[in-house]
Amino acid sequence: MDQINCQNPNHDSQRIKYICVDPNCQAQQKIGCADCFLEDHVTHQRKTVDQFHDQVKQQLDTFNQIEFQPITNAIQQDLEKQIDKELENCLSCITYRFTSIQSDLKSSLDGENEKLQESYNALQLSKNQEVDSIKNVNDLHSISQEEVNDLVKFYQESSKIQQNYSKASEIFSDEKQKVKQKKQKYLQKLHTIMQGLMREFNELMTTKNFQQEDFSEFETPQKSTMSPNKIISLVESTRQSRRFYMNQTKKLLFGNASRKNE
Repeated sequence: MDQINCQNPNHDSQRIKYICVDPNCQAQQKIGCADCFLEDHVTHQRKTVDQFHDQVKQQLDTFNQIEFQPITNAIQQDLEKQIDKELENCLSCITYRFTSIQSDLKSSLDGENEKLQESYNALQLSKNQEVDSIKNVNDLHSISQEEVNDLVKFYQESSKIQQNYSKASEIFSDEKQKVKQKKQKYLQKLHTIMQGLMREFNELMTTKNFQQEDFSEFETPQKSTMSPNKIISLVESTRQSRRFYMNQTKKLLFGNASRKNE
């Protein structure tokens, strides 16, 4: 390091040798020669200029190793991926549940429709058979006696037969209406389930609930009160506490004493 002599005229231009590092030191001038320290720092903790330079440089190297993790898009993207995954799982569960409900309802309705179709087919077949049995009424002179007897029987019971078929038609219509009502009931049930789920979902997902959520278990007392402004204030306060008055001569003296050879 460059050598510089003390500027005090009473100190015989001695070499600047020491720096006071005593935390209780009240003297304005922290750097000086041996006589300076006999006058102002005789009992104080001190370092030679070379020791001070090396140790400060070492501390600076250590200080420079402190890194603040930057707020990057990767952090945000990772969080968004986790949220998307959770929402996807939630939607998958909801979709699966409603698909199951839909399948159950469809299966039930399909069963009702199959019964109606079977009843319709049976009624239509029976009616067609009745119609076929009386089509030969135009051939009375050529049909067999058995066929004539069937026509006579139909004639005698036609009113009853018509009543039976009319009644069967009414029953069939009633069954169709019941199936339709069941469909409406199923739809209403599904609608009620959806309303209930949406109501609970809205209650859980309101901003108010999120704001009032207690996340204190993730915070230390320091973190819970440490805002960005407070962090800056903390840094500024520690920096200001190290400042002390130096006139231009002392600044020059200190700078020259601590400057390395190029």
